Amino acid sequence: MLRSSRSIALLVRSLMLGTAATVFTGALATTVIGCKDESQPEYWVDKLEDPAWRPRAIKRLEQFFEDTVTKANKDMQNAEVQALLNKTVDPLTKTYVDNYAEYDGKTRVALIKLLASFRDKRTEPALKKAFEEFAKKPTGNKDDADIKWAARAAADLKLDSLGEPLVQAFMKLKTHTMLGGVAYRDMNEAMLAMPQKSWSEPLKSMLDAKIEPPTGPKDKDKVDPYKDQLFWQTTSAEVLGVMRDESAVEPLMKALLDPSKADVAATALLALVKIGKPAVDRATKLLKDQDKALADFCLIRTKEATNAKEAPKDKPYIATAAIILGTTGRSEAVAPMIAALKNAPNDMNRAVIARELTKLPATSESKEAFRAAFEQISIETSVPPGLNALTMLAESAAQFYDASMIDWLIERAEKTKGGGEDLKAMQSTVAVTALKLAKPDQMPSVKAAVDKFGTKLEKDLFAQVEKLTKACGDRAQCYLAEVEKGENQDQKNQFVGIKAAYMLAILGNEQTRDEIIARLDAIENAAVRFTAGAAIDFLSPKGSKEAADKLNRIIQKNKETGDQNKIQGDAPLKQVMYRLETRAA
Repeated sequence: MLRSSRSIALLVRSLMLGTAATVFTGALATTVIGCKDESQPEYWVDKLEDPAWRPRAIKRLEQFFEDTVTKANKDMQNAEVQALLNKTVDPLTKTYVDNYAEYDGKTRVALIKLLASFRDKRTEPALKKAFEEFAKKPTGNKDDADIKWAARAAADLKLDSLGEPLVQAFMKLKTHTMLGGVAYRDMNEAMLAMPQKSWSEPLKSMLDAKIEPPTGPKDKDKVDPYKDQLFWQTTSAEVLGVMRDESAVEPLMKALLDPSKADVAATALLALVKIGKPAVDRATKLLKDQDKALADFCLIRTKEATNAKEAPKDKPYIATAAIILGTTGRSEAVAPMIAALKNAPNDMNRAVIARELTKLPATSESKEAFRAAFEQISIETSVPPGLNALTMLAESAAQFYDASMIDWLIERAEKTKGGGEDLKAMQSTVAVTALKLAKPDQMPSVKAAVDKFGTKLEKDLFAQVEKLTKACGDRAQCYLAEVEKGENQDQKNQFVGIKAAYMLAILGNEQTRDEIIARLDAIENAAVRFTAGAAIDFLSPKGSKEAADKLNRIIQKNKETGDQNKIQGDAPLKQVMYRLETRAA
């Protein structure tokens, strides 16, 4: 009886212990499952709330992101990447905004760099915060590079809400500082990627600021302010051009008329090309000497910049107006340029106007006006920056792409009065221009000119041109093959490629233009590529949005490679692209 009682008690105890063990084990399992594992991003998201854990949490979440993106072959739309972003974007953005002032610089920059890498619109509050805080308290410390990473994200996201804080940060960034050195390019690209109408006034005000370029060792204190102004004003000019802001025509023209802004001039000029007709109209007025405000501005600033006792009397603003009109390349500028040639106040202005006339769509009247101007100008005439005027025009004459001008050019080489090195330089330049323009049946007369006026260089070039013209004759397809041929990208053979491009302009049409564009990837030599771009421009007298778009795709593709040789080689193509766009408009 007792044994039975003990057995029953043991059985009950065993059952009770078993039940308790089962309950305990289940509770333990529930506890393990319910806790967040540090191998999961959620664990580190929670740690963002704790200031002591925050730097480590940011670093771990950065590692999660890098590992997940790498696994997804950098596909940001991959499901696993998007799942991670959905867990981390909002809390990371919040912690940057809420705790900005509490971070050490290293942690704060690491966080904004991570957020910028997401390229996610939900990071907008953090990107905005980075720009706003910098604008309030600008720093030159390269370790405070928040705006560098925020600018990269802003350029891709193009959020309107970032426009105002971005431009405010831009206006405070000083290029001469360590931070400016690492962030200026990203800020420039962000400004160009997302221009906004509200920027017009602040950008024009920055473009209006005076520049004092350093002139010698004693001007060390001017170097840093000069660097800063150069960044602000070139970027402002570039963005105003992208915006095609008609109200910016005057400040952009002033940048060209002010000698102290010579390093801003090229960017301002390209901006005027983008703006198009409004720029042409204002430049035409100045060319006719009917814009007193701009003329007076030029004379005053020239006097100040050169420390002269009085303003120049040769009306330099007329030459500047001609440069604007020539660079825009619009046909409505032809008539006023011809008129200005007849009324030019001096040979310097006459030479510049004639040169710029060759950049406009050619007409029989413009060629005749060019020839008349050439014959009026003396061999002693020079144009800024110290170029011999007739040598310059002998080279520019090739831009008419008219082989019938060869006999006249050779005649000028023989009859121009004067002597010395200037005359010899002009005569050898005529020989080179004749080689560029000559058709096969003109080679004998060109040979005579090369033998008479050329050096060994021109005689060697003649042999190359003669071989090419004999092989290709008047067949554009043959010249297309030569312009892209690999051996003609070498410097020793580059004149063959240059000559081929000239022949394409002389013989070709719009279809030829498109075929040149299709071959641009193979044209690697900078000189040949430049000449091919000029041929594309010449073959598009009425412009072409389609051709401009094709050029833009080539330029952007090369930009994405990061290859500086390709990027620099495309600089002339940009101008051609904008000229085609503005003509078509």
